[in-house]
Amino acid sequence: MQPTPTIKILAWTNQQRADLLEQSAWSLGFNRADLMILAEFMKACTGSPGTLLCKEGDNESFMGILIEGGVTVLKTSSDGSDSVVGRLGKDKSFGEMSVLNREPRSATVVADTDVRLLILQRSEFDRLLDNQPKVAAKILLRIARLLSHRLRETTGQLAEHLA
Repeated sequence: MQPTPTIKILAWTNQQRADLLEQSAWSLGFNRADLMILAEFMKACTGSPGTLLCKEGDNESFMGILIEGGVTVLKTSSDGSDSVVGRLGKDKSFGEMSVLNREPRSATVVADTDVRLLILQRSEFDRLLDNQPKVAAKILLRIARLLSHRLRETTGQLAEHLA
């Protein structure tokens, strides 16, 4: 059996990370100064196909913003099998709940292609809240809107399934 590829953290400058973030739809609503602040708290990473980005049940907490590539989101059922619950591509994010609620991961995310992403670890998010509350509030609002949108979609799918 081949080992699972791992995430590679890139030794990029704040400027390079801000430039990467600026390429994403996540930059909407943030000015360049905000992006430079956010870049201080984020890491740029890459992964190849098959890279396990996060595993359901793990306590490691970070959110990832996909800049390039695609991933599959998997959920383990009661019989132990994995079901695909979503596919994400450029400008999408995952792991927001783990940063906010401090609970174990609710799903597994695996790279389908070569991926480039920015990650914000929970500890860095906490530091952002303490040191740059206005920028942190913008991120919180963005996450709240995103989670609200996902809840509406899921509720709609459930209603169709039950009908």
